[in-house]
Amino acid sequence: MPMKFGGGDKCASCEKTVYPQEKQEAGGKNFHKNCFKCTNCKMALKLNNYAQAHGILYCKKHFQEQVTAKNTQSEVAY
Repeated sequence: MPMKFGGGDKCASCEKTVYPQEKQEAGGKNFHKNCFKCTNCKMALKLNNYAQAHGILYCKKHFQEQVTAKNTQSEVAY
């Protein structure tokens, strides 16, 4: 039986195999270092400048705009 390759951890962004030398782990998920970037602006992220909500990666600026701001707005009563 031929050997099967690619059975390791999968990248949460591109879903391809992540090998140890290119692995970035954050929020309990694995990413390629090149896939670990903000969903909005595509800025490369590091462990000290990222935020994650519902499995989506953000830079601090876009997390503030997309997640925090939406969660703090009060509904208007009619």
